[in-house]
Amino acid sequence: MSATPTESPFVTATTWSPLGEGRYRGDILPAWFQGRGAYGGMLGGALLRSMMRELNDPARAPRSFTVHFCAPVAAGEALLSVRIERAGRQVSHLSARLEQGGQLACFASATFATSRETPLVYTDAHPPQVPPPAEVPPTPSEVLPTFGAHFEYRWCVGAVPYTGASEARVGGWIRPHVPTPLDAPLVVGLLDAFPPASFARVDGFCNGATMDYTAHFYAPLPLEGRPDAHYLRTGHSRHAANGYADDLAELWSEDGRLLAQLRQVAAVFPPTPGR
Repeated sequence: MSATPTESPFVTATTWSPLGEGRYRGDILPAWFQGRGAYGGMLGGALLRSMMRELNDPARAPRSFTVHFCAPVAAGEALLSVRIERAGRQVSHLSARLEQGGQLACFASATFATSRETPLVYTDAHPPQVPPPAEVPPTPSEVLPTFGAHFEYRWCVGAVPYTGASEARVGGWIRPHVPTPLDAPLVVGLLDAFPPASFARVDGFCNGATMDYTAHFYAPLPLEGRPDAHYLRTGHSRHAANGYADDLAELWSEDGRLLAQLRQVAAVFPPTPGR
């Protein structure tokens, strides 16, 4: 799965080789790592893209997508299997398993559905007031996890992680370094590209791990517009206890439209003194 200079690394990393009968094979590369294992946004993107390929029905858009992370995914070969659980007149439900070394690493489910005619159309969602992307300097790559080299970050929401801030809020503008049209797998990748907001309230470095996340999609995808557009990713946490914290992330277009949101539960390990 090697990319040419004009290909999107994210699309390449999440487009696995079909083996037939709902099975796919992929190579997990160290360039997509975060800590002990592969970055969950890339893994989720691979799971969702494989589900979309197996369903093969553009009229049925992903509406809800959940991934449970059962174990870190190491570098090397991984296998993915997709199953269509039920296909109704307008809604399809799919599941997928990602295995490595014969062991389950991720389990996912998704709901795909056609659009419906309805008189109920409204939004009370509004993005926070932030400077436009051109007025926010890029975040230095040395403070990012390994996979972060594939994205351009412009931090402008909340605090820096591990600074003991009074509010658990993080985010900023983000886009792939290689211009890439925004489809549903990339939405998942961008939503998961920032650290959990709870890390802003941690005083000192700590490790964490996503237990699961659920994404909901609100815009027609792929999104029309420039493939080099920035997206505002915001995130905040309202509760942490017993070693776990919630997190609600939202993805906004440059013109202020809410595109999707992702809610996750993260395990937060004790801070490391002196770091």
